[in-house]
Amino acid sequence: MIPEVELLAEQLYGNSSSNEQRADAERKLSVLSSNPEMLDQARMILETSQQPYAQHFAATSMSKLLTIHWGRFSSQQKTDIRSYVFSFLANKGPSLQGFVVAALVNLLARITKLGWFQNPGHDVTEEVSQFLSASVDHCIIGLEILNELTLEMNANKTNLPLAVHRKKSISYRDKSLLQVLQIALQTLSRLLSGSTGQITPEQDSKLREQSLKLSLACLSYDFFGTSSDDSTEDIGSVQVPTHWRSLIEDDNTLATLLQAYSTSAAPHSAMAMECLSQLSSVRRSLFPNQETRHNFLQRVLTAIITILREQQRLGEEENFHEFCRLLSRLKSNFQLAELIKCEIYSELIAAVAQFTIQSIRNCPYASNSVYYLLQLWSRMVTSVAYLKGEGESHLDRYVPEITQTYILSKLQSARASLQSNPNEDPMENEELLVDQLDSASPLCRYQYERAAEFLISLFDPLVNKLQALAGQSQVSGMANAEVQMVEGELSWLVYFVGAVVGARGTSRSSDEQELLDGDLCARVFKTIQWIEMRQPMQAGGSSSTLERLELSLLYFFQYFRKAYIGEQANLASTNLYLRLNELVGLSDSVMVMNVIVNKTMQNLKMWSNHEEIVDKSLVLFHELASGYNSSKTLAKLDVITFALRNHGPAQFPFLTKSGNPRHRTQFYVTLTRILLMEDTCLMDFEQFMAPFVPILQHLQAFFSHVSSTGPGAAREEAKSLLIGVLRDLRGICFGTSNRRTYVAFFDWIYPDYLPMLINSVELWWNDSAVTTPLLKFVSELVHNKCQRIAFECSSPNGILLFREASNVLFAYGQRILNGVPPTYKDKYKGISICLMILNRLLSGGYVNFGVFQLYGDSALNNALNIVLQLSLSIPMQDLMAYSKVMRGYFPLQEILCHNHTTYLCLLETPVFLQIMSNIQYGLKWVTPPHDMSVSSDCAAALYHIAEFRFRASKKDAQALTSLDRHIAERPQMFGQLLALLLEAVVYDDCPNQWALSRPMLALILTNEEAFEHIKLEMCEAQPPDKKGQMMSAFEKLMNGVQRNLESRNRDRFTQNLTQFRSDVKAFLNP
Repeated sequence: MIPEVELLAEQLYGNSSSNEQRADAERKLSVLSSNPEMLDQARMILETSQQPYAQHFAATSMSKLLTIHWGRFSSQQKTDIRSYVFSFLANKGPSLQGFVVAALVNLLARITKLGWFQNPGHDVTEEVSQFLSASVDHCIIGLEILNELTLEMNANKTNLPLAVHRKKSISYRDKSLLQVLQIALQTLSRLLSGSTGQITPEQDSKLREQSLKLSLACLSYDFFGTSSDDSTEDIGSVQVPTHWRSLIEDDNTLATLLQAYSTSAAPHSAMAMECLSQLSSVRRSLFPNQETRHNFLQRVLTAIITILREQQRLGEEENFHEFCRLLSRLKSNFQLAELIKCEIYSELIAAVAQFTIQSIRNCPYASNSVYYLLQLWSRMVTSVAYLKGEGESHLDRYVPEITQTYILSKLQSARASLQSNPNEDPMENEELLVDQLDSASPLCRYQYERAAEFLISLFDPLVNKLQALAGQSQVSGMANAEVQMVEGELSWLVYFVGAVVGARGTSRSSDEQELLDGDLCARVFKTIQWIEMRQPMQAGGSSSTLERLELSLLYFFQYFRKAYIGEQANLASTNLYLRLNELVGLSDSVMVMNVIVNKTMQNLKMWSNHEEIVDKSLVLFHELASGYNSSKTLAKLDVITFALRNHGPAQFPFLTKSGNPRHRTQFYVTLTRILLMEDTCLMDFEQFMAPFVPILQHLQAFFSHVSSTGPGAAREEAKSLLIGVLRDLRGICFGTSNRRTYVAFFDWIYPDYLPMLINSVELWWNDSAVTTPLLKFVSELVHNKCQRIAFECSSPNGILLFREASNVLFAYGQRILNGVPPTYKDKYKGISICLMILNRLLSGGYVNFGVFQLYGDSALNNALNIVLQLSLSIPMQDLMAYSKVMRGYFPLQEILCHNHTTYLCLLETPVFLQIMSNIQYGLKWVTPPHDMSVSSDCAAALYHIAEFRFRASKKDAQALTSLDRHIAERPQMFGQLLALLLEAVVYDDCPNQWALSRPMLALILTNEEAFEHIKLEMCEAQPPDKKGQMMSAFEKLMNGVQRNLESRNRDRFTQNLTQFRSDVKAFLNP
């Protein structure tokens, strides 16, 4: 066995293996990492094999088995394995490969955390101290064990219930974490002082790395056990426990980390700087009085000044980045008044300002780090308002220069980039750009008059230069290159003005500031005139700099909208419009809105091939229409009235040219909302829909003459028209959000045009480019959101709607069952939409399904049969692999089991058993990262079937007989399902316990013999000392539970089940 495992491990992890060999090896080895009975074999492989790959596989397999099946191993087994891993690392650790040691350390940390409360006698630091006091290599392994354990206790890697994870994490914090940090700092101090004796450079590097890693893990610990998001940059104060005070206040702690920073090379020095950042961010309440906190702050500031004065290792990118983060964290944890009270504040603020200016100007890798510097100064200036004469901040002296330096650096960067490569976009990373602008804009508004004058002094020459160039008869050659240069610089200024105007809400706006906003905004609105002159020169929008200018204008419009339009229009903004009226003739918000919307509509016409501009223009248009006040303003504009009457591809070419087909749908959603936002529409709905009539009539004429061998050009034209109109109509239907508007749309489309969908399916059933938008339109049409589908009681429209949708499902499903390849694009995606359509039809509440059977209409049975056949044609592995298919299938099964149980019971036995097998498979998805809604839907479906069987109504005699026949084919089926649910409750940490408990009582009442058998099996599976406890817990499970499924009785059972689970967990995992 060992040689075979070594060979497979070599194929799995070796570099020379092909993908096929690696997949085959993983499949063959999977039995060792999935079957809990193979734990001893994995341990034997670890003990016997000398091959590193086999040792690594054995360690990771043991970790997986113990993680997944922790409750199925005895306490003695867990203790033995933990002791064995400790012994193995002590005896063989220094000679093992690094990745094998890492796997073993991970296994040890996992066992320790999972069994944290089962072995309270274990003292982690005492056990690891044996490694620390041995050789240097053992000391490195000991630090690695503590580091991995700290990370394991801090993060919920095994998806434990949050309460259990917090309990263990906080226990480790209180019991061991301070000792672990002291070990890390003491080891680092001995290393720095040369007390470790003669060690090799490699050992020095590893010992330094592990000491710093461990220190950082301790200082970054989630002390509150709140599972904070580590991806966030600004994580606030470090909430160290009170008994850490002496360590934090100790001068040697800060001195050790500073020495480690100054004497280490990257990346170790960056880790030391990160530790300093964490140390300087400890919570203010840790210190007993203001004097102690002041002394601590004084030492931190002295260290920062020393680093700045001597420029210690700031030439290395990682160190520079972490130092910028330290500066940013400094202001987030100390108030400006506290900083000012420090004796060295004046020296500090001057040094940091000089460092900021030099970094912005000269540092080649400062682009990712300058955000933190801007954030520091932004926090400083926003705190000035809270100073109460406690000292001079000196910000007036430095902030304007920093702001101007930042603006000039960006202009120079844009100019240099355009000179070297005109097609390269210096503002391509808009996310980083927006982060920087959001931090820089408060600086600009701090000394707004000076900043605005500076921006205007940069803006006006560029606009004047463009106007001079526009006066030339031709813009070509060198002049064209200069135009692009100016446009690139102007784009950056427009971005910055947008951010500054958008920051109006973050500061105290005054009449003077509104006037300055008006001065800046007027310059931006003037650039629109240049764009209107420039666009005819650029056929198809070929200038990359003009594209950037258009995108910057859209950014500006978004921020201007947030500050001065829509819901903010109630704020007094008269000074802004006075200045705009004076400079560009825009006297109120309606006129400004008109300019913005006209520009947006122009973008959709002129930039139809530029997806980003089209996308951002549509987003802006949609957000303008989403606000109540702004949407009312939109309704008054002539450009909107024109668009509502003329909205085809001739007026908006992006509808046919855009690379994103969703743009069509989004455009019509917005238009429809504007049209139908009030009871009195801007125009007749028929008038709005008029542009679609010629297209649909053309399609009707095509379908009336087409044959399967029709002319290719006409067919392609019809196909393109059909795809476009389906996306448009889906957007209009989506925009109908109440009964009045939906009925207007339905009356327009039915019966004139809706039956044409069947013709489309019959002709293009195997073309997903047609069927996908067609089915999505049908899915939206039958969706009863906001109870919008509510016809008059005398109207047959609900039944007619169901019948049309059923016909589409039947026509499509019959053809693709065996006529298309089993791929997601060709088959599974269409099936997932069919599942959604039937789900919405059955749950819509606008059809009385009894009518179909009463009058012999096959629409309901056709829809049920064909969708069921489609869903069962998908292999279970594929069904669970595609989330959209999975999320359509299981909710549908729940609806069928609830409202159409008789139909399911009357199915053929193989079909019924396959459905039950799928439900059984879905019940296993009870733990993260699985989608828990799957197991919840399966449990609800199972409850409805079990309830149907228990109640055994006389009117359902035929269905019950059929159900008994199905069960006779698989007598153990319901017993297996009950066992699966009980095991999930006992052994798995399922967050949806309530959902899983619903079918249990019905299954117990209908399968009492199976329940007794399951009780005995689960009791026999326990260790001898726990069999009695398990039996006692089972006896309490049915206390007070009667033989009925009334609501009160089910609630009683659910309460008992919760107590049962708690009792079992208590003695299985003490």
